Amino acid sequence: MRDQCLKNKGLRDKFFDTPGSGHYDTAPMPRPGDPLLDAQSLAAAGAVIEREFRIADFARLAERLAGPEGMATARLALSRIEGVAVGDLRVEATAELTCQRCLAPLQRVLESASRLAFVASDEVPVPADLEAVACDPQRLDLAALVEDELLLALPLIARHAEGEVCTLPDAAASQAEEGGRSATRRPFAGLKELLKH
Repeated sequence: MRDQCLKNKGLRDKFFDTPGSGHYDTAPMPRPGDPLLDAQSLAAAGAVIEREFRIADFARLAERLAGPEGMATARLALSRIEGVAVGDLRVEATAELTCQRCLAPLQRVLESASRLAFVASDEVPVPADLEAVACDPQRLDLAALVEDELLLALPLIARHAEGEVCTLPDAAASQAEEGGRSATRRPFAGLKELLKH
């Protein structure tokens, strides 16, 4: 095998850091079970991809949640518009968040629907109703795309909805009771009298 490589004018020894018949340096491999997609070929065939992902496998998302349990589902319908690979992506997951009012865990459904154009650079023109995703269209990482969509679907401030039980922690509840009993302060109450003079 080494003889075959050396027939190529010794390029292997000059441009790869591990000479011999072993491996060579390449782009990082995707996570096991998450093969990269060739969006160009799949779009030409009009393919629909449906996948499930564990929320625990999404490191950036998991650190923003109260717990990493659960699954995310994704459906990517690919097509071509004006020669560009286009995908209609729908993502849904049930996530455990922390209520910012009472600090108790709560369940929320995160949903996202996007129309994406997979282009090699941001400079490639895309139709106005599509969001450009700069990537190698022949090596699309669906898992990373799903994680991005779920991060965008997170609420700005997670809290229990109207009608759900939201109990304040003991310290906050006692402060709220004391605040209700004390007289209301009005710092500008006397301002009207001062302006008359």
